[in-house]
Amino acid sequence: MTHNLPERGSYFRAWEIARRLAARGHEVDFGHISEHKKYRPHIHELPCERGQLRRIEFPNRTIINERQEGWGIFDLGWRCARVLRHKYDLVYAFSHKPDCLLPALVSRLHGSALVLDWSDWWSGPEGLYQFCVLGSASFRSLPRPIRWARRAVFAVEQIIEPRAWRLADCLTLISHEFLSHPLVERHALWEKSIVLHSGAPLDAIVPQPKGEARQRIGLELPPDAIVLGYVANFHTDEQLLLEAFARALQRHQELYLLVVGSDFESMTPELHEQTRGRIHHMGRRPFSQIGDYLAAADVLLLPLTNIALNRARYPHKLSDYVAAGRPIVACDVGETGRLLKRYQIGMLTEPTARGFAHGIQSMLSARSQWEQMGKDVRRAAEEHFNWDHLCQRLFGFLETRLHLSF
Repeated sequence: MTHNLPERGSYFRAWEIARRLAARGHEVDFGHISEHKKYRPHIHELPCERGQLRRIEFPNRTIINERQEGWGIFDLGWRCARVLRHKYDLVYAFSHKPDCLLPALVSRLHGSALVLDWSDWWSGPEGLYQFCVLGSASFRSLPRPIRWARRAVFAVEQIIEPRAWRLADCLTLISHEFLSHPLVERHALWEKSIVLHSGAPLDAIVPQPKGEARQRIGLELPPDAIVLGYVANFHTDEQLLLEAFARALQRHQELYLLVVGSDFESMTPELHEQTRGRIHHMGRRPFSQIGDYLAAADVLLLPLTNIALNRARYPHKLSDYVAAGRPIVACDVGETGRLLKRYQIGMLTEPTARGFAHGIQSMLSARSQWEQMGKDVRRAAEEHFNWDHLCQRLFGFLETRLHLSF
């Protein structure tokens, strides 16, 4: 169960695990929020050599909340009805959100095991609610009663999130940072958890010649152009990114920034003037095209401010970046910094605009090493971000913990 729309957030993580469970001969239902269905679910029977795999689009109609926030009445009703009708051995909830957690708890009436995935730090002053949702232009534009109602919902969720782990038989944590959450008992959480970062889409995204990729996406630039790539579902750190790019551009006039994802909200007149004509924002693109956009870049950027949300999360763009086999410049924050150090890839910087700009400039000075850096990144992806290897470890943990056969 995931609360995400297709190709957003934990959808990728849940989908890769679901596919590998089905490949082992299990019957798997993979549920997510539909882009288009409002009131009724839609079930896709997917080909699978050994087991059964169904992708279920649950309805997205809500009253006050955004579609991915997990509070849709029809969504909740259909999910609970399904777990009552189908006696699952295990329910894997990819969030504390009501449309993930409530059906999992209902399924316990049939004796189902509950596995909970904790992959975002939602609560607190540096959590996703406060830092991303409440300050966004889309939230501020809502009528005041709707804003009040959603704040009340968020307040309830901030009580649920750090306590939901107690209800699970075991958990997957996307980073070690969750063990330091101020409202959890570290030892008790660790005893029934496994830390598992996400894997990379090694077949869907592969290294490609940048010239061919730029032609495919229609990117026409001067021959000496250096392209910095950035992909994001939402921009938690766009101010840091834009300020750092403007700083780097002052010293390197050949730079361009290629962006894929939602629109920027922090583009000030000053930044617009400093970066005029140098940012190519391509909007949202289907995942099937992301490999071309990453391949069109010389260097990939991963800006992160030093807040609880970023220290705890695993940016899914990192999976795509390592699969693309391009040099990476990232801020040394939380799990991202730990992983890049552990696997000895990427150039890490201080989590400030000045520090990130300096890292970009240092990467530009190492241009002769880019090809080897890219090969090292792809090699690390194949060895350490391989979903088959990660799931082998996960299923071994679940077998031991739940006494089920995987």
